[in-house]
Amino acid sequence: MSSDKPKTDGLWEELREAYDSYLTHSFMPKPPDRPLIDHWQAKGERTARVVFGMPVLPVILFRLRNRLVRQRVPILPYLCELLSGALWSVLIGRYVQIGPGFLIPHGHIVIDGEVKIGRNCTVNPWVTIGLSRRRRLGGLDLHGPTIGDRVFIGTGAKLLGPITIGDGARIGANAVVIEDVPANATVVGVPARVVQTAPPAWEAAMETAPHIEAGATGDAAKDGDGKGDTATQ
Repeated sequence: MSSDKPKTDGLWEELREAYDSYLTHSFMPKPPDRPLIDHWQAKGERTARVVFGMPVLPVILFRLRNRLVRQRVPILPYLCELLSGALWSVLIGRYVQIGPGFLIPHGHIVIDGEVKIGRNCTVNPWVTIGLSRRRRLGGLDLHGPTIGDRVFIGTGAKLLGPITIGDGARIGANAVVIEDVPANATVVGVPARVVQTAPPAWEAAMETAPHIEAGATGDAAKDGDGKGDTATQ
């Protein structure tokens, strides 16, 4: 008998994906293969940098909390929320959906309401994503923003109400976004306005550059022709 329920990754795969996303942005060198003592020392330092020096724990706690809620485990989801808020000031509501590759560089964010965030999005400090004061018949409208893939949200930005942010959009620091933002557009100001409708030239160059493994340096970062070009994705 077939099931109509969507297939989801296991908890370990979700947590591993969160760790790998932060590892990519840690800029730590890849551990040497030999000698083994240097390999494990470098690997330990890189792991400590990701786990304790970067806010990957709020993302891990968010994934864990959602899994516990789906399995109807009592008490523990609240502990996940308390830890995330106490340690990193990251508050993410129960109705928020976030795709893989989610990056919080420094913490101090609030995301609440029926919010959907796509893949590989970056949310900087002091950002609020959530509800406006709009009301509908029967009470407060719980619909928040729907955010596409690869969206960058600058420090202090506010995204409020049932708006749509297109793929590849860039939200400037301290912008207040209350209207839809087209794909690949850059918006700034209060209220936010479009100032650019295409990705920056440097960003387009990064998308076409050869992929370099996270933390690769030296010979490991050379491309096929041996010229040693590097890129960060």
